[in-house]
Amino acid sequence: MLQRVHLMTMPTAAAFHNIMAEPVPPGSLVLLTGINGHVASAIALRLLERGYRVRGTVRVLSSARTVHDVLTKQFGTERLEIIAVGEDIAKEGVFDSAVKGVDAVIHTPSPVMLDSKHPEEQFKPAVNGTLNILRSAQQEPSVKRFLWFGSISAVCFTAKDPTKEVITRDDWNVVSEEVVKNPDDPELGFHAYIASKVVAERAAWKFMEEEQPSFSLTTVLGSWVTGPVFNEVPKPPRLDATLGMVHSVFAEPPRLTGISPYGGIIWCHLFDIADLFVNSLTSPLPLNKRLIGAAGRTSWVAVAEILRNVWPERHYPPAQEDAPTVRFPGGDKAEFDTALERELLGGKWRSLGDAVVSCARDLTEKEAKGWDKP
Repeated sequence: MLQRVHLMTMPTAAAFHNIMAEPVPPGSLVLLTGINGHVASAIALRLLERGYRVRGTVRVLSSARTVHDVLTKQFGTERLEIIAVGEDIAKEGVFDSAVKGVDAVIHTPSPVMLDSKHPEEQFKPAVNGTLNILRSAQQEPSVKRFLWFGSISAVCFTAKDPTKEVITRDDWNVVSEEVVKNPDDPELGFHAYIASKVVAERAAWKFMEEEQPSFSLTTVLGSWVTGPVFNEVPKPPRLDATLGMVHSVFAEPPRLTGISPYGGIIWCHLFDIADLFVNSLTSPLPLNKRLIGAAGRTSWVAVAEILRNVWPERHYPPAQEDAPTVRFPGGDKAEFDTALERELLGGKWRSLGDAVVSCARDLTEKEAKGWDKP
């Protein structure tokens, strides 16, 4: 049965009694779910750099081999623990043991399948996984802050005209849940993923409003996030995955016949997303708020040009107007209100050049050695 959470008015921070949730300083224990993911592995790195202790979860321990080796080589094993919670994060109580004694929870995993024909494949783990870990955290009195990794698509496809109005943290996607009602819609798979993130986030805010737990909630809405690669990449990544998007621009032999010049790709440096999480552990600014991870706009042609300046010997696909790319109405003109996010990051976003080059450099190293071997 497809679960839906209907459009709701975003609660203000004042709606929650935990507005003065205690800070979680370095030295505290943070539960980080899906630590083997591209974004989560960077969050783990930044947490350890700042002096936190990290308990990471994965579905199976073997999937965390690369992340474990990278992190323990730099930080040792005393402040890092990785545990397996099983394949089904939608199973009730799956996180009960993982939350024991932690001071904060950062929840990141959600299925990414842009070609899915069955929305429930994404809705169930996204919504139930989120609610399961919120319920587990509610039972653990040590938890002070809960942070959740969402998607910028939750503030795109809104009722606004983004060519005329600035997108803010109070905006909500009003399109994707309607699209997935039609199994014949050609964009079903794309909107099924987006809708799963929107519905899961709404479910989290609804939980906070109804249950009034002792911890605060902060949601970080990621865009196209790129940067260094710390997680395992056992083969050329899927073209519809974040790392696959970068790899497809410079892969040898080419994986694409053309790349789009459409300038509506909303991007953010991996370390900026990670730092929004880490800095939110101690700052009062993001308590019970949504954070928009959007540093700017770019295109795949612009990304190729950045990479061509570093690796001119590679063969880059030509610009092609009808090449596939992610679009939303007015996306190439959209502006986002990210004053709060910049304040949390010390005043500015990292550069696109550093994000793209650092990602491509790590992927080329993995590609050259035949990807990550068991």
